[in-house]
Amino acid sequence: MGYTHYWYRRDREIPRNIFNAILSDFIKLVPALEDFGILLADGHGKGVPTLDSDLISFNGKRRCGHPASYELGIAWPTTNAGGIANPWREDVRSKPWFGGLTIEKRICAGDCSHETCYFPRAYQDDEASFDSHPGKREGTGWQFECCKTAYKPYDLAVTAFLVIAKHHLKESIHVVSDGVTQHWADARIICTQHLSYGIDFELDR
Repeated sequence: MGYTHYWYRRDREIPRNIFNAILSDFIKLVPALEDFGILLADGHGKGVPTLDSDLISFNGKRRCGHPASYELGIAWPTTNAGGIANPWREDVRSKPWFGGLTIEKRICAGDCSHETCYFPRAYQDDEASFDSHPGKREGTGWQFECCKTAYKPYDLAVTAFLVIAKHHLKESIHVVSDGVTQHWADARIICTQHLSYGIDFELDR
């Protein structure tokens, strides 16, 4: 349970030129993400992210230095949530829900890591299931992945990455989310500002 983004990938192996275009565009966003205070780490929330020609894998930074001033439980964004909170100056807590608190901006409680965003260029036979796509009548052959971000700051990196992947892979990837359109506004804007595309991104519902 927790705020999560999901994607279904049709191709077991992405052509190198397309994967490298996805990689290049995401790397271009890293300085902009850092300007928002979003520091990326490896899949365990330590070290540096893996950004190479075979694998894109990252998480938020576990030891981020943000204050652990209150417990969020299983945080969930409000309908109009957006932006990145200043944890030293802003209290973004809103109404409770049965799992924890709803929040008005992305924030952590002293640990900016959560689940790994894992996107290999090619799946090995022992790591790919290619389960059925629930939204497709002929849905076999789509690899399912997901990333539970808990609406922590690195959620913006995950959503922006998926906007980039959708731009390059088009109908070979379907992106769905626990979030609503508003929750993806920041990703659409940052991609448009730095990559000149993304404002028209829509979830595959």
